[in-house]
Amino acid sequence: MPLAPALILPPLSPGEREVFVRVLASALLRPGPPPVPAPVGLPPGLWVLPAEAHEEVRQQAGLEVLGAAAGTPLTLALTSRAGVPGAAARLGAAQSGPLQVEVLEDVVRTLGAAWSWDLPDLAELLAGPLLLDGLHTLPAGLLETVGELLADAARLFGWTVVGLPGVERRWPTAFRPLPVATAAGRATPPPRLSARDTSLTRLAADLARQTGDTLALLPSRASAARLAGLWPGSVLLSTSLCPVHLAGQVAALAQARERGEPVRVVATSLPPAAAGPFETVWQVTSPLPHVVEAAALTRRHLYLCRLRDVAVPQGWRRELEVTRGLLEGDHSLPGPREQRAYDAALFPGGPSGWAGALRAHREGLDYASFASELRPRPGTSLPVLIPYDDHARSVIAAYRETGRMPRGALNYAAWLTPTEAQRAVDGGHAEARGWALVWTGPYDPAYGLAAEVVRGAGDLERREETWPP
Repeated sequence: MPLAPALILPPLSPGEREVFVRVLASALLRPGPPPVPAPVGLPPGLWVLPAEAHEEVRQQAGLEVLGAAAGTPLTLALTSRAGVPGAAARLGAAQSGPLQVEVLEDVVRTLGAAWSWDLPDLAELLAGPLLLDGLHTLPAGLLETVGELLADAARLFGWTVVGLPGVERRWPTAFRPLPVATAAGRATPPPRLSARDTSLTRLAADLARQTGDTLALLPSRASAARLAGLWPGSVLLSTSLCPVHLAGQVAALAQARERGEPVRVVATSLPPAAAGPFETVWQVTSPLPHVVEAAALTRRHLYLCRLRDVAVPQGWRRELEVTRGLLEGDHSLPGPREQRAYDAALFPGGPSGWAGALRAHREGLDYASFASELRPRPGTSLPVLIPYDDHARSVIAAYRETGRMPRGALNYAAWLTPTEAQRAVDGGHAEARGWALVWTGPYDPAYGLAAEVVRGAGDLERREETWPP
């Protein structure tokens, strides 16, 4: 990519200097000549489209507003690895140039690349416009830092970035709004909203009586696996399955729909658009943005369930308090006013301490610390690479030999808690190799690593049905 314009700029800010050094190193490390950006219909800079809940609509709107010339490489970043194959197939035909569909987590890692094996990807990323679908899902402190990185790169290298929000949320201040009207994504009235206080077993019984396409959303892998075992005929979509496996499950659901068969899905996060929409969605108590996104996949009725026997994530405590206050006594879906109130209650003071620490790393040119802290936090889970197919086995072989996670390796990773990971290693089902484990035990073709929990829940229900003898 042409780097000369940066050499004649006025003195650079600390952030611009940090980006310039890493992009220069990326261009030097990359084999062959640097890529040259092709023109697009938008000026360089950071732009954001109006919020659109339906991912297919907002992604198509992003392509249209870019107006990219023929042959222009384009990167689309998604929040879900399971949605990558479907988006690539759906949008590839509409894009006249090379289309790279990435996961937001990997794009953020590339933006902060500090090592020789990651740096070459940075120059390639800046060679074409970037569509960011789901940037609003990042934690507040990380969101602000990523916005600063994008803005610095856009100013220095004439980069064009378009944000595609799924809900109306706070965006980094460097993004400018684009008043582009998107097509109406829903031809039917919005779904009805109801609240339920129940248990996992009773929820399974309610779900079994449902007709039509039905989705149940739960916050944890363990509770989702238990519900899948209690709900006959359901399909499990969770991080107990590797993303390539998940993509196959989503494709099978789409084929079932084409045959006119009702689908029953248990998921730990919002499924890709290819899996929906659903007549009815049952969602365990969740923060407001999750409720809004679930409603986008709902045709008729959205049930918000408080499960007495399932704990919600501790990190959601404050979010749930604010959400309950905004939804209490109201049976209509929250609109922009409620979402602005939600953001104002949670983020009244601007960037967090995390953002301040990241900014200090940038200004001090502390590349290693910055790269380490920048990636979205994996929480309390660890990745375990699954030998799912021949390509996965080659990725694992390279990881064993070099200790480096090749690009795209997490497409073959399921996730375990530290306790589960230690138990798997002690039981001979996994190898401990750096950050990621390698799975050597059985992997179920339907439930991945959750098969034991799924079948245990079903066995428990059957034992309860026959007691007393």
